[in-house]
Order: sequence, then structure tokens, then C-alpha cells
Amino acid sequence: MKLAAIDIGSNSIKLVVVEAETSDTFTVLAQEREVVRLGQETLVNGHINDAAMLRATTCLKRFVVVAEAKGAEKIAAIATASVREANNADEFIRTVEEETGLRVEVLSGLEEARLIGLAASKGCTEKGVTSLNIDIGGGSTEISIFRDGEPLKLVSTKLGAVGLTDRFIRSDPPAPGELDALRSEIRVSLERAANELREQKWDQTTATSGTALAISAALNRAAIVDLPELKRLNAKIAALSLADRRNVAGLSPQRADIIVAGGIVLEEVMGALGIESLRFCDWSLREGVIIDRLRAWERSQ
Repeated sequence: MKLAAIDIGSNSIKLVVVEAETSDTFTVLAQEREVVRLGQETLVNGHINDAAMLRATTCLKRFVVVAEAKGAEKIAAIATASVREANNADEFIRTVEEETGLRVEVLSGLEEARLIGLAASKGCTEKGVTSLNIDIGGGSTEISIFRDGEPLKLVSTKLGAVGLTDRFIRSDPPAPGELDALRSEIRVSLERAANELREQKWDQTTATSGTALAISAALNRAAIVDLPELKRLNAKIAALSLADRRNVAGLSPQRADIIVAGGIVLEEVMGALGIESLRFCDWSLREGVIIDRLRAWERSQ
């Protein structure tokens, strides 16, 4: 069976096409990613503007062509924080279906955490190991604890690299007061979730999605980062102008404007949960959707 998943995120839209025999075994046929910034202004104003909607539908049309060219029999399209926070989400969903034929499912924060955690648990964690995963997106941060592919704890917070950048960072490079306000917002937002998560136990920590992979790239594609190393990197990057951040080796120029906020979210989550080090994982929401849909398909046979 060939299946495609499209993740309509706040920063980028991502596609994966796979060929699968079971939910545990599949081969990736194609992967695509395009920075669309659906969350820019949307996460602050609560409204998807016409320009963002056009960028999204244009991208989705292209992804449908790619998926169909690879023989995808089904395409699952899911949307996250930007769409679930928008007051015109229904208009967006209707426009996408009219323009592309895709029926978009808007995930709740907890369902997003479950699917991402499922992917990290299956793709980057050994069997029998309890793992905590941190996923920093453009509009939200999801934290999950899994064991053997099953969730033990799911948390979603409205802390995302795009939304926080829009709200707090005005200067170039960011002013110390802006960074202090950003950290304060993150700590307040994390307080309740951190208390609940610390009641759990886990053996391993992973981090998924764009911010985590960008940090890995900036650290010479490191597989693991410890908290002191992350703090040094964040301080270095926050002191640079946007132009200089775009020239940091390994860091995508398209992520340079939001990496400060994203990196600080990761640092604060690690600090709040007492995490000394974590491993980067390149499976995330798309793969979680694929695994979940294949499981449902298996159950229906």
C-alpha cells in the first residue's frame, strides 16, 4: 500500500510518501518540505490572511502532484496550531478542499502530541524503553511520554517558534529585555505542565521537528546535545544579527529568524524537566500519521 501524509504546520508544510506492508515497516518514496509561514501573524491575530492562504494552497497543490506521481492511494492531510487557533479555520479547510481536493483534519494539541510521540517512540526509541519527546513547532510545543508505542502522558502548550518570535522579538539582534520577556512567558506557560511531567519517569529523551534538527545542524549534525552546550549555542545565536544568523554553518537561512525563540523554548523545557541531555530524532508528525493510519487499516482488514 502506498500512502502519503501532509503536515500543515505553522512554519512549514511537509510531505512524506511511503510504501508499506505493515504499520511497523515502510519505505519512504518521497519527502518534501516548504516554508510557508502559515502561522506568521495568524498566531498573534487569530486569522489566516489571504496571502498565507494562497501560499499554503499553492504548496499543497504541488504536494498532491508529487504524491500522486509516486502512486499514493490515499493522502492524509492534517493541520496543527495555526489552523486550530484561526477564527477562519473553516474557510481555510473549505478553500484547500476546493483548490486541491484534500480534506484537512485539524488536530487538537493532545492528538498532535500523541502522533508525534508515536513516531519518536517507534522510530527513535528501543523497545521496552520509556521515552519523553519534545517537539517545538511554529505555533505550539508538544511533549509526550511513551512506552512501546503507547502514550503514558501527553502535553500541548501554546509555545511555538513563529508565534513567540512575532510576539517578543522586535530588535536585531534581539534586545536583552526581549529575551527576558520571552523566557518569562515560556516559564509561566510551562509551570503546570512541568509539574505534571516530573511526576512521571522516563529513561530517554528525544527532540523532534524543525527547531531540534536546526540545532543539530548548527552543532555539526550532532546526534545528542547536553543542556550546557545548548545554552552556549543559544547565547551565541541570540547575540548575532539576522544577517549573521543566516550565515551560521548548518543553519537554514529560512529558519534564522525563528531559531532564537525555538532554541530558548528547548532550553527552558530541558531546564524545567531536569533533562541533562537529549537525542535528536528525524521522525515526527508525518511519520506518526502514517503509522496511525496504517494501524487503523490493519485493524479494518
